[in-house]
Amino acid sequence: MKNVFSILNKNVFLMMSLFLSFAIITSCDDDDDGGSGGTDLSQVIANFSSQVDAVNSLTYTFTNSSVVNGITDNSFTSSWDFGGDGVSTEESPTYTFSEEGTYDVVLTVTATDGVSNSTMETIEVTAPKNRYASISDSTDDDTGELRYLTDSIQTGRVTFNYRVAAGPVDMDIQDGFINVSGSSTTGDFALVEVRLKDEVPHEWREGASDETIAASNFPVGLVGVWVPIEVSWAANGVTAPTFSLSIDGQTIITDAVSTTNGGDGDVPGHLAAVINGAHNFQWKYASNSTISDGQFHVDDIVIYSSDSGAEVVVFEDDFQARTAGDNLDPDVNADSPYHPNSMDATVLEDE
Repeated sequence: MKNVFSILNKNVFLMMSLFLSFAIITSCDDDDDGGSGGTDLSQVIANFSSQVDAVNSLTYTFTNSSVVNGITDNSFTSSWDFGGDGVSTEESPTYTFSEEGTYDVVLTVTATDGVSNSTMETIEVTAPKNRYASISDSTDDDTGELRYLTDSIQTGRVTFNYRVAAGPVDMDIQDGFINVSGSSTTGDFALVEVRLKDEVPHEWREGASDETIAASNFPVGLVGVWVPIEVSWAANGVTAPTFSLSIDGQTIITDAVSTTNGGDGDVPGHLAAVINGAHNFQWKYASNSTISDGQFHVDDIVIYSSDSGAEVVVFEDDFQARTAGDNLDPDVNADSPYHPNSMDATVLEDE
């Protein structure tokens, strides 16, 4: 009997030893998993780069290059804080800041298991420099000119900003012109042309009758100041069209009948040229017989048509998408949308 109990005791002891060994091994395996129930946590590295837009220096494109390692699903969500100026949840957003300044841009990336990481970049945002067309006059046999040609617009308007400025040499500032013409750019056949002067009242040059001239009250031209202008017109395909003009918000004339200043012999030619409305738009500087180092600046051109019943934009150019120094003559610059008669017209930008 003693031997039987001894054998039983040895077997019990062996079984208990095996159980304890298994429990210890299992416990060690749990510790190796970091207490996550057998699932490793991800490693998240937030990272991004930024690139300022070539046209608008307030706009930046942010490229997210963050990575998630350690888990099968390496996707992540993104949260952007643009220095308190705005937020985004896009992976790689393009953002336009409200104004120039210093912004601490923060990207926070969160993996599918909830692990997150953040990174920050300080960005110095500058306001965009304004670009515009500058028209000069370097020859004594023609004017400097920026011309745009479109299909005839019976009822429409053109808006733009202009300013005149002195050049580097002590020359007098010459007159700038806005000419709206039909199928012919001959002066006496213009729908309307306005002479934009400096430090004296502006004047009509073409298209205005004596009655229109008497009824108009032009403001004095300014030097170095941007001034908005709007010219509108309406043609019916039968009689001479009418036009209206405002300068710097001041109405100069409304519904004046376009006429020729060339005498009775030019009446048929004038009517034929303008009967279907506007076709050519010319911004000209100085005269055919002089040169000038002054400049006629033009910006924010918009040409509208209401021929479809609703007003639509036919053409617009604020010159911001162009590069300072660009020649606007399409014979020189194939990317220019302007007429080949454009000359001495280049893109400049403010300091």
